Amino acid sequence: MKVFLRNLTIISSAVTFSIFWQPVRGETIGNQGIRRVSVDVATGNSSSDIPLIQLAPGYGVNISFIKSGEIVDKVWLDNPAFASLDVDGCLSGLAQKCEQSGATVLHLRRINPLKIPQLPKTNSSLLTVIAKSNSGRKVYVFRVAMGDTVPKYHTVEVTPDLPEEPEIRNLPSATNITNLQVISSGLEIAQQQRLILPNSRLQRRVKSFLMLMKSGYLINDAASRSGISLRLVNRLIELGSNSQIGTLR
Repeated sequence: MKVFLRNLTIISSAVTFSIFWQPVRGETIGNQGIRRVSVDVATGNSSSDIPLIQLAPGYGVNISFIKSGEIVDKVWLDNPAFASLDVDGCLSGLAQKCEQSGATVLHLRRINPLKIPQLPKTNSSLLTVIAKSNSGRKVYVFRVAMGDTVPKYHTVEVTPDLPEEPEIRNLPSATNITNLQVISSGLEIAQQQRLILPNSRLQRRVKSFLMLMKSGYLINDAASRSGISLRLVNRLIELGSNSQIGTLR
């Protein structure tokens, strides 16, 4: 019975984590355990919260700057009482003397809590990373906290910002109710013309998008969360507004 309850607790924790941790705009999790975070998000220059990295016992997390083409020049971990920090190169200040300072990958690992004089006891910390490239220097910030569940990723990959998607256009009204009606009509026409097949993955995503809009999400946020492009939303708007027949891209 005790084993059953313990297993049930583990399953419950994993389910809770999967429900409440969802990638935000500028973040994705790949099939190979890679969590991709855009430069804008990791530097705090977007509307999203700065990335949270949870460290579980026995599981380390890498932070890679290889894709962004940058070299890490300096790091600060404000609370080293529960996490250790290592790098793939040599950084001055990490108990090292370097002829040439620089790294591209950081490795965080959970450790048993230490008692450090003058350091307040907390379960979280701020990690600050100074990275440089040919275009200049950037300041990256990550929240680091203790976690209890097995992470869904082993590497946080900082990636260059993607080009912005086109803005929503041809909206006859700024109200969500009217937008819903127009886009719903566009979906019906697309289905009639076999541009979107019934019960297809794309149809399910569009319906998820409409449900999010109905619950109050703005168009851009609803599109991002449901996994459809703004190009598709624009096309549905055109079909719903003008009943035009075309090919969805």
